[in-house]
Amino acid sequence: MITASVDPTSQAFAVGEVFGYLSAAAIAIGVLWWLTRAWRAQSTPPGGDPEQAARGKRKRTWFIAGVSVFIAAVAGVKAAASYNPEPRAVETRAADGTEEYPVIVLPELFDRFRLLKGEDATRAETEVLAGRKLPHSMRTGYYDQDADGTYDLFVLVNSSDWDPKVAESKATKSVSQEFRDYFAGAKAREVTRFDPGRHGGGLACGHVTGPDGDQTLCAWSDAANLAGVRLVHESDLAAAARTTLALRDAASR
Repeated sequence: MITASVDPTSQAFAVGEVFGYLSAAAIAIGVLWWLTRAWRAQSTPPGGDPEQAARGKRKRTWFIAGVSVFIAAVAGVKAAASYNPEPRAVETRAADGTEEYPVIVLPELFDRFRLLKGEDATRAETEVLAGRKLPHSMRTGYYDQDADGTYDLFVLVNSSDWDPKVAESKATKSVSQEFRDYFAGAKAREVTRFDPGRHGGGLACGHVTGPDGDQTLCAWSDAANLAGVRLVHESDLAAAARTTLALRDAASR
């Protein structure tokens, strides 16, 4: 599940955990030295041997120093082990480990869906946007499943190939952070991750409220692309994920 909260996969969270471990160790060492200051600085008793007292003081100091080193070492190990952030989106790889990301070209046909064109596409876009304007960098496609000329699925694609702002975002955010922001903005519920397939990256779907009840919103992300897919007449998340994956595979070049 994905919820709108602190992202434990982010680099900021990982750095925070490291800082927390090291800060706790520094505080513990400081308290240790403060609490043992009188014990370490014991004076020579009357009639005592000053050299023996000095040796005792050095031993006590070295003992506390050794404990401090041990605390610092344990904290360092824990801090190093805790630093395991999810890679930034730009660092994602395909399932076979290749670094090249796919270029998205929306297909005219995929699975059971046909890309609407002309008046049908214009009508679909007018209905979907309802007077709103999308960023010029956003590319859209409206697909008909049952050959009635109305859309059953629409997709919005943004890519660092044509939008530098996407490249900047992917250089700082992980795929989980992208999905967190995207689905939170859409007020999606029950958001679930699915196998992203051969292109790697991420794939997730969740429920959103449409004019006629629940619809499904999916998204996929890789090193350069972020695409959102809304399925108007589909409420099963797994089925929506399969359809989205089919579109992603057909659109990837």
